[in-house]
Amino acid sequence: MKHMQEGLQDRLEKYGFSLYMIRITLAASLSWIAVHSLYGDQYLYFAPLAAILVTQGSVKASFEKGIYRLIGIILGGIVSLVVGQFLDVGALSILLIMLIGIGIATACRINIQAVSQVGVTSVLALTFYQEHYVLWRVAETFIGVLIALLIHMIIVPPKGFAKAKGLALQASLQLADALSGLSAAGRGRLQSSDALALAGEQLKHSSQQQKELHYTLSHVQCRGELGALSQATAHLKVIHTYVKQIAEEVRLLPSHYAAADWMAEVVDATAECIALYGTTTLSDAEGERSLPQSLRRARDLQLASFSELQANCSLTVIRDLGAVFYHLNRVLEEVEQACYAARSAAPQQATAESARAIHFLKKGLSQKA
Repeated sequence: MKHMQEGLQDRLEKYGFSLYMIRITLAASLSWIAVHSLYGDQYLYFAPLAAILVTQGSVKASFEKGIYRLIGIILGGIVSLVVGQFLDVGALSILLIMLIGIGIATACRINIQAVSQVGVTSVLALTFYQEHYVLWRVAETFIGVLIALLIHMIIVPPKGFAKAKGLALQASLQLADALSGLSAAGRGRLQSSDALALAGEQLKHSSQQQKELHYTLSHVQCRGELGALSQATAHLKVIHTYVKQIAEEVRLLPSHYAAADWMAEVVDATAECIALYGTTTLSDAEGERSLPQSLRRARDLQLASFSELQANCSLTVIRDLGAVFYHLNRVLEEVEQACYAARSAAPQQATAESARAIHFLKKGLSQKA
């Protein structure tokens, strides 16, 4: 697996040599070489053209584009071959193949990209009917699509896993800041809303990058870590939902309750658990206190504060405060579940690494013998 060095990539992009440009150039060139070595000089432009047109920003998008293109070419080619047996090239034959091809594609609810390709292929296939145009185009388009996908799977952004993990870590810290800011009034609430929105965007981008890594060869090296990161991101998304609900419920509270010192203490203790979970799971740093200790402290504060309030508040306020404390407790439960899942996955990963080490050791000893 080859990775471009990050510094080299940054310098190349300054001069217009982006990762996309490198992928598309290599895919087109290798497609031409592959087709020329297989078929000689017949229709050499189909494979490079397919490689250029299907290359997108992600492997998944490129794969979908390639599938749609192949479906459109096959369907358009079949229709043109059938019509071409009865009619010569002309306005009537073009009208028929367009109506039949696009009509079938639309009735089958095929993607619009494939529908447009049906029309293009139908007209061209009818024009080159005598020269086996359809067969050549399907074969060479398939080669171009395949090479484009392989290039996209091999040439990946540098440190893709580290970036996805860093986004998830930043999101956990933003979630902690967002929750802490809910106990403050005025500017603190505004900053909390901004932090909550930013955390949502970071989790979204991290998930997208993780999904993209699954389509590349680079994920083989960090398959176990990628699974753990996906699991941690899923838990953080649930926590993000709870924090959003807490933010909505805090707005319903009277201002003197929302800005009270006891509320700030409870919210800060819960937010600390989110930050500690992100730090201990997604980085090598260590917190000032252990996560289990912080979870116990946060839960004790929640119970003590709510018990004391029940005797001093009206039923309406108790109802609103109960909703806040319910979701604060759900945050702690989600953090506990995430920690348990992370601990359960750790022994399995260690066992797998030990098995690989033993395998390489045996292999080395056998070679020496």
